[in-house]
Amino acid sequence: MTDAAPLLLLVDGHALAFVAYNALREPMTVRSTGEPVGAVYGFANSLLKTISDFRPTHCMVAFDPPGPTFRHESYPDYKAHRPPTPPDLHLQVERIRQLVGASGLPMPELAGYEADDVLGTLSLRAEEAGVDTLILTVDTDALQLVSPRTRVYVSTAFNRKVYDVDAVRKRYDGLGPEVVVDIKGLEGDKSDNIPGVAGVGRKTAIRLLTEFGTIEGIYERIDEVEPKGLRERMRAAEPEARESKRLVTIVRDVPVELDLESADLSSYDRAAVAQVMRELEFRSIIDRLPPSSAPGPDAPATPAALPTDYRIVDTAAGLAEMVAELGGSGSFAFDTETTSEHAMEAELVGISFSSAAGAAWYVPVGHRPPPDLELGEAPAEIVQLPRDEVLAAVRPLLESESIAKVAHNANYDATVLANCGIRVRNLAFDTMIAAHMAGRRAIGLKPLAREVLGEEMTPIEELIGTGKKRITMAEVPIGRAGPYACADADLSLRLRAEFEADLGRTSVAEPFETIEMPLIDVLVRMQRTGVALNSALLAGMSPDLGERLGGVERSIRDLIGHEFNVASPKQLAEVLYDELRLPSLRKTKTGRSTNAASLETLRERLDLGELDGVDPRAREMIDSVFEYRELSKLKSTYVDALPGMVNRETGRVHTSYNQTGSATGRVSSNDPNVQNIPVRTELGRRVREAFVAEPSPEWVLLGADYSQIELRVLAHLSQDPDLLEAFSEGRDIHSTTSSLVYEVPIDEVTADMRRVAKVLNFGVLYGLTPYGITQQTDLTPDQGRRFIDAYFSSYPGIRDYIDRTIDECRRDGHVATLRGRRRHLPEINSSNGNVRRAAERAAINMPVQGTAADIIKLAMLAMQGRLDDLGMRSRMVLQVHDELVFEAPAEERDDLADLVRREMPAAMDLSVPLEIELKAGANWGRMEPMG
Repeated sequence: MTDAAPLLLLVDGHALAFVAYNALREPMTVRSTGEPVGAVYGFANSLLKTISDFRPTHCMVAFDPPGPTFRHESYPDYKAHRPPTPPDLHLQVERIRQLVGASGLPMPELAGYEADDVLGTLSLRAEEAGVDTLILTVDTDALQLVSPRTRVYVSTAFNRKVYDVDAVRKRYDGLGPEVVVDIKGLEGDKSDNIPGVAGVGRKTAIRLLTEFGTIEGIYERIDEVEPKGLRERMRAAEPEARESKRLVTIVRDVPVELDLESADLSSYDRAAVAQVMRELEFRSIIDRLPPSSAPGPDAPATPAALPTDYRIVDTAAGLAEMVAELGGSGSFAFDTETTSEHAMEAELVGISFSSAAGAAWYVPVGHRPPPDLELGEAPAEIVQLPRDEVLAAVRPLLESESIAKVAHNANYDATVLANCGIRVRNLAFDTMIAAHMAGRRAIGLKPLAREVLGEEMTPIEELIGTGKKRITMAEVPIGRAGPYACADADLSLRLRAEFEADLGRTSVAEPFETIEMPLIDVLVRMQRTGVALNSALLAGMSPDLGERLGGVERSIRDLIGHEFNVASPKQLAEVLYDELRLPSLRKTKTGRSTNAASLETLRERLDLGELDGVDPRAREMIDSVFEYRELSKLKSTYVDALPGMVNRETGRVHTSYNQTGSATGRVSSNDPNVQNIPVRTELGRRVREAFVAEPSPEWVLLGADYSQIELRVLAHLSQDPDLLEAFSEGRDIHSTTSSLVYEVPIDEVTADMRRVAKVLNFGVLYGLTPYGITQQTDLTPDQGRRFIDAYFSSYPGIRDYIDRTIDECRRDGHVATLRGRRRHLPEINSSNGNVRRAAERAAINMPVQGTAADIIKLAMLAMQGRLDDLGMRSRMVLQVHDELVFEAPAEERDDLADLVRREMPAAMDLSVPLEIELKAGANWGRMEPMG
């Protein structure tokens, strides 16, 4: 037993798990398997916080047993209307039992009794033994157990409060714990289906009990109850009142033993708990486990316990020694330290290497004195080797085809080194991409080191500062930068071993090795090539856009009758929700939400006539807000910003491509995000015209866009006969759909019919609703519903694909592309309808969109390989969704077109042919079709 004053912590395990489950805004899973564990994590987090805050010496966790209790036997309607426990919560409760069971702490439960009864009995026996008790629960029914030796800690997602006797009296206006059962008996409990007395709430109950003492006292003097109406209700509900009190009364003589020796926290099995937490990937909270003196095997050693041998290389002999060791290693990790987050603008400050866990080198090449030296102060001596000497020494290592390279976010480091004249070859493993493909949410090096390895890395802010005092890595003293940089390479290497197992376990090693890793080099070359920009064209657009924005602002002012800042969420919310009387659908930390999703939902409900009492101007106002935001974003993000992104050295814009920005595998881009430039609006096309071939007219742009690639993938996955036949015969798929849905010959399909069919064809994968059809066509919701039914009748294979995919995802917890890329969707079994439906839509869409993403990546790999093999000067400059844009000298235009026509359709073998549309021109916005 511990020498500290004993404090027994009693925990209602089921209640705590249930609250943790319902508090989740976003499902949490084991990254490597997709197993749902959010409730387990929430339970563990709450329990550890309580232990940390209150320092109990002993702990027991009670659970509700399966089957009915004595309350059900005497009152069959007890908790009768509660829905069954969601399957994913049931599994998580079993995991919680495993976690607590691993500790060796008691988990008392008894058939026929609830956990409350067990806790009530144990707290009474603790009082009799002179032991203070803290009960951790979510249910205020437990307040009846409060005494001078027992406190109740009510901990929910929204409120945490410790109740002693005084706190209970304050809550119930002077009434103490002994009257809690009477208050609960009178007001009832809807969650447990306890009736109480109709029309009696807490205030009335407190007034009655203050006067009459108990429910029994009320009925002994029932004629004194005033007013008459209340008296009659009380008299009529006497059986319910007495039964309700009995149901809420916690039994305190359950046949369970208080085994304080087993409950001693100072000797629980910490190693076993830590092992279960590792299995659940709760590594970030293992360090919060309380210490234990328990004998037994130690927990498996974590890399944090490994000794480190970090060296700074600042001599020629040290450099030669490092190069020799790395050259004989067969594999090493590397990382760069630079002056900027933008690879094309970054200056190299140093390079770190690691070929064995715990060992690393840092080679500084670009450190300089800090900028804030006092007047007359001499800068500290900076000892580093010449940059060119270091690059010459490490170039053979980095360019070696026989030595495997490991990095975290290799795209950045490879781009920086390419700017220094080094092309990294045999890039075998990127730990950031591996974490993403294994289904992990956190993919940054520091959170991964913490979660996977239990290693806490130094925040970069500790070295370079923040705000106005922020410096670059170049000004950080080498003695401080060295260990930081070495850790980057060291931990990247150590993560590789963990993630190789993850990739194998989740069966995504093949697309990782054959698609994602080779693609890095292709993307680096595209990024460095960049694309030329006609800044003068954008400069001419800016005033026009400014005038249009002003016009929208004036129309909004005229509509509302006063000026306000449309860009201010607070002011916009006041207009929408206070003046126009729209209902606020969602609140954020800063107020009522005005985001696009909220406004779109409001617009949908207005169109469906679901909102009463709303100002008639509301619909027009929402449309004007969307127009304002579109113009504002186009102006600020592209028209005004793009000229400032032109690199001073190259005179071109260099977007950065990201392989981890999408759950479906699509490549995203930023700085600038070329993929978000509107393609169907005139303004969007004008922005695209600013991307030009250079030098013109000697060079041209050639665009190759997969034709209806997602529908072709859908045809392959669904094997729907009509869909397969339409694509195989080269028929217009939208006209074919129109013919089937409208039941007319294909030559009688009108433009309007085809437009509706196009909405159906592309919308079916995104959970298209009847309302969604009304938004894009002239159809009513009822007509839209009939059209959706007709669509699936025409293409039964698509319906089969959707049903099959959802069933498989429910069973397996994930879906996959044709090449094996996975997306874990355990939330498809959620009891929350909105969460579940969103997961179902993602499950339907991901194999299609993910396969399309794999196809264009394979095409990029094939095209770059052929361009290299043929020694062509043509190069890829942009990748946007299903389109590749090349820049080519005029004399290679036709040869490039022939190459594209051969390679891109051959990227993946499907049941239907892949087709591309080729265009060429001097700029991206105005390219003409190529025959």
